[in-house]
Amino acid sequence: MSKMKKSVSLLLTGFVLLAATRAQTSSQPARETVQSTIEDERGLVALDQALRELTNPFTVVCVGARPGDEDDGALGLLRKKLGARVVMLFATRGEGEDSSTLAELGQELGAVHTREAIEAARVIGADVFFLNLRDLVYTTSPDEALSVWGHDDALRRMVRAIRLLRPDVIITNHNAKSGDGAEQAVARLAREAFDAAADTKLVPEAGSEAWRARRLFERVRQADADVMLNLTEYDRIRGRSYAEIGLAAHRRFYSRGSNFDRLTPDRETSPYKLTASSSDERLNPGSGLLDGLALPEKVTRSIAPPRVGELGVVDAIAAGERLADALIERLIEKRTEGTIDEMRERYGADFVRIVRFTAALERALALSLGLRLEVKLSDSVVVPGQKLIARLVLRNGSARAFPVVFSTPERLPSPDKSPTNTDSDVMGIGTGGVVSKELEYEIAKDAAITLPQSARLYDEEYYPVGSALPGAQPVEAFGERVLVSAEVGLGEVNIRLAALARFNVAPAVEISTSRFALIDDWSKRRDIALPVRVRNRTPGALAGALWVVPLALTQDNYEPMHIAFTREDEETQINLKLTLPILKPPLAPDVLIEFRREKPAPPDPLGVAKISVNAIGFKVSDDLKVGYIRGLDDWLSFALSELGVEHTELKVDEISVTEHGNLVAADATRSGCADLARFDAFIVDSNAYFARPELILLHRCLLRYARQGGNLIVLGQRPDDWKLILSGVQFSPYPITLSRDRISLASPVKILDIEHPLTTAPNKITSNDFEAWVGERAANVPREWSKEYTPLIESGNEEVPNRGMLLTARYGEGTVVMTSLALRRQLLAGNAGAYRIFSNLLARKSQK
Repeated sequence: MSKMKKSVSLLLTGFVLLAATRAQTSSQPARETVQSTIEDERGLVALDQALRELTNPFTVVCVGARPGDEDDGALGLLRKKLGARVVMLFATRGEGEDSSTLAELGQELGAVHTREAIEAARVIGADVFFLNLRDLVYTTSPDEALSVWGHDDALRRMVRAIRLLRPDVIITNHNAKSGDGAEQAVARLAREAFDAAADTKLVPEAGSEAWRARRLFERVRQADADVMLNLTEYDRIRGRSYAEIGLAAHRRFYSRGSNFDRLTPDRETSPYKLTASSSDERLNPGSGLLDGLALPEKVTRSIAPPRVGELGVVDAIAAGERLADALIERLIEKRTEGTIDEMRERYGADFVRIVRFTAALERALALSLGLRLEVKLSDSVVVPGQKLIARLVLRNGSARAFPVVFSTPERLPSPDKSPTNTDSDVMGIGTGGVVSKELEYEIAKDAAITLPQSARLYDEEYYPVGSALPGAQPVEAFGERVLVSAEVGLGEVNIRLAALARFNVAPAVEISTSRFALIDDWSKRRDIALPVRVRNRTPGALAGALWVVPLALTQDNYEPMHIAFTREDEETQINLKLTLPILKPPLAPDVLIEFRREKPAPPDPLGVAKISVNAIGFKVSDDLKVGYIRGLDDWLSFALSELGVEHTELKVDEISVTEHGNLVAADATRSGCADLARFDAFIVDSNAYFARPELILLHRCLLRYARQGGNLIVLGQRPDDWKLILSGVQFSPYPITLSRDRISLASPVKILDIEHPLTTAPNKITSNDFEAWVGERAANVPREWSKEYTPLIESGNEEVPNRGMLLTARYGEGTVVMTSLALRRQLLAGNAGAYRIFSNLLARKSQK
């Protein structure tokens, strides 16, 4: 069996190509969703896919600005029908977007998008690659996007990706003249990188040998197309059309609202125009994206798929042992090709096709023999110093017996990306048998913390979902990696099966609270209450105390709060009441919170959190009482707490009341509106009508509140939701038309009425209050509104300025404010100007 351990075998995880290329150059718990987890294809369906891959040596890369920008239907057809390798290449993780269905923002949303991209890739059978450029929320200018990214660095990353992935064809849904700024910039980069990747003189620092893609396509209108993919064709193996497969993948992007998409006519075709080519070719009518691509004769011979008697390899899917024997025979031939260096010398840049073909042979063999490797971990979240058990299980579904050697990491987590492995003794697995191995690791005491996962968003770039065996890639996209393999002897050759698992490293105690607290200025003291969640991550019971460190430093009689946990993952919440600032500049004004073991244990903290105290200079009307209907999350409670405003969340069913009994009328029931007059202001949160559509039927109660003297504030809503009002329900007091218009941060701001109560009390609002905003200025901005509304802010293009971001109107005895300003993102980021504007929206005032 020593010969078996020394044999050359290709890993089946899809890392084959990247590992080979790099060798020549250098060297939070999973999100719960409403959707079920996508499983890899198994059995005959998976085997059919692997056999088709043996017949197609080409790679197609689809370039998008963000996850969800890919052409899922086209990739499904190319992969499922033609057997091509397909890769979804994204410039960013989409962390700059706002989700209409989820509360996450920033890198947390980027982590969600990453998981969704991997789920979509499982449906298609694609790999996923990220350039890890930082996403812009919104810009209309490609130059602005390239300026933020750095044009040269962005081009270098895309060139490097092309050289690593080695596509024959590149496609994109973007073009350089339409779409938002990031989409236009990505289309421009794709065109530049198409040429630059083929010439090391253009981007020599990309760090890999040149690769010339054959064709670059952009998706266009049907009338302008050179290639038209018909996605209505039916996949008999999977029982769906390729359009339906593409839609199923697209619906995985729940955070973008894509789960509501339907099979419309535009999803049944994919029209593309050839925008660049490595030759002067002209495509014939009816051509496909890959039609006419040719390889050198010696390469074609080397990767010719095996035959099973008179049958092609795909048609021989039911041939059983004969199919396995044919695959083994072809694999033996490939083993004689020699080393990577020898293949490169023989085939030039096309050597990677032989590498991929050999890896595909191994996958097809494993599937035809029913070989399946799994690795399961005893815990998905551990703390430094904890024991972690990894259990490897290899299943054999064939009528043959094999010798097996497991290869596992020596330690976890690995100190580098190329861990040292240990081989087991030779083990045997019989016909239809199972063999397993269990290993115990002790997590290093200096292991890096990997939670929250969003903080490690850019650690990896490549997720070889489609190039791996079914089940070899974990559902979770983040965390430390446990890569194990099993080398199985098949007589003259061996194959190596690999499987990957992930775990996260947490502090012994997790402390989560607000990232900041606001005060007017350092000379004014302010009482504030902050929720603090403390979670035990250690196995078993834990006793300790929660210390507010500045209090311990300034008060001789300070006593920490003692907490005793009885089990792992137990959590408690504490309402922390502080008078701020505790310390002032030049001392550290921030509030440091630590969890320590009970004395006499050393005071080293098991968990730490910091609350930044920021003096932003804002004023709030006294004794305000605010009610609100939440949207996707309870961010309004956070922002109102930062202002020190008393507030109450109302459920939708609390807006109306139903009365019944003999004091109403004989045998009668009367429905009416709840008493909202106790609130000085009432807020309808962003996307509340999307999250709670039943609110539409109760909007009359909110209008009644305003008419009787209330201050009704409606934050940005989706235009599609407003169209639901066509049923005849009165929605706004006066006509207003939303749009999908967005205002970028590059747009200057002008205050239209500097004397209006909303711009003067209690804070004087100027254009300076819109500085240091993040993301975008506004979204879904109204284009038209009734004359009863008064616009207060102007921003946008100088030729077509937009004045619909902040509209206010008198309504009966009260007021209605409609604003599409991106307040949520600003207030969660602690922007001083946004808090002043928000305070003014809430204030009691008389309207002009």
